[in-house]
Amino acid sequence: MTKNDRNLVLPILTLLFAFVGFIIVYKFLMPGIAENSAKSVAHDADIALAQGKLDSLSTANTKINNLSDLVSSLLVAVPASIDSPNLIAEVETIAAENQVGLSSISPPTEAISASQSAVGGQKTLSVTVATAGTFVSQENFISGIESSIRFSRITSVTMTSSSSGQIATSITFQVYRRPATSN
Repeated sequence: MTKNDRNLVLPILTLLFAFVGFIIVYKFLMPGIAENSAKSVAHDADIALAQGKLDSLSTANTKINNLSDLVSSLLVAVPASIDSPNLIAEVETIAAENQVGLSSISPPTEAISASQSAVGGQKTLSVTVATAGTFVSQENFISGIESSIRFSRITSVTMTSSSSGQIATSITFQVYRRPATSN
């Protein structure tokens, strides 16, 4: 072997070792790297799917909270039982706000209509209120009863005028309550 041949052996051996190393890496390490890359992509897809489900649950939770607030309002509007003192206080407050003199209020009495008994006996309380005031204040009082938090239905209104310019009004309305639940 000549000196020139010896100088070529070292680069050839280096190239040979590099080629063998590349083959070993390609045969043994590349499948593991490819498998790990595939697992990483699958995990990313799972994370994206989980994030979508989380967003959906968050939206559903917001809707449930909104519905819960609505149900709470409805439970106040249609109570399980009618609390007569609170009902009378509410009518008195509406009368005072609208500057209507409240001359009498009948005690709430239970009333069942034919259509209500056909649908399970949903009961209402019938209340009659006698008031005095100007036409505008009477109109505002009736509007206040209609827009009260409680579900109610005005069944009759009778107005009579007096010589002093006041209008006497008799208003009968029904206040609803929730039907009894059977378990």
